[in-house]
Amino acid sequence: MKYTPKTERGKAKLDKIVEAAIDLIYEKGFNNTSISDITRNAGVSYGSFYFYFNNKDDLLVELVRKINRDLRHYLTESTKGLKDRVSIEKRGFEAFFEWMQKNKKLYKVLIEAEANNLQLYAWHYKKLAERYSQRLKEAMERGEIATYDPEALSFILMGIADFIAKRYILWDGKEVPPTVIKDVEKALERILSAEREG
Repeated sequence: MKYTPKTERGKAKLDKIVEAAIDLIYEKGFNNTSISDITRNAGVSYGSFYFYFNNKDDLLVELVRKINRDLRHYLTESTKGLKDRVSIEKRGFEAFFEWMQKNKKLYKVLIEAEANNLQLYAWHYKKLAERYSQRLKEAMERGEIATYDPEALSFILMGIADFIAKRYILWDGKEVPPTVIKDVEKALERILSAEREG
């Protein structure tokens, strides 16, 4: 992003651009959304876009960074106070599904990023894995969960969450069924159980 607004008015204008872009990318896709579409829907001048962004690709970077920040914050807040890793994982998966259900449009933006900027898409998942793998490593060292390569385990778990969310939330447009969440939690227990090692 070229410029971060300092005033409330500037922040409000940027928010309008971002929200209009999210709506349009969700409806039409990234490549079929023009800057004039975005500014028209946001109710701002065409030039306002270029005050904040160099181009549409620059906007996509900001959108993916927003997704990453918002998702990490939601997961952190949702698992606060939980002590053991298995409980954190179960609640974290539920929270991930909740966030995706509330933010289906952002999920579509992420998929558009995969098609249009693979490096940015990879950054998103690597950024999520950074802290995640560190927390998993700490749990392994405490003997709470089975021993794996922590980064590999973080991607295994993210893969499960991601495809379950795609299957129900994105493709079918509904919530993840409680029975499926139960099965996911059962699978998590089996994957993570330190007692199964030996």
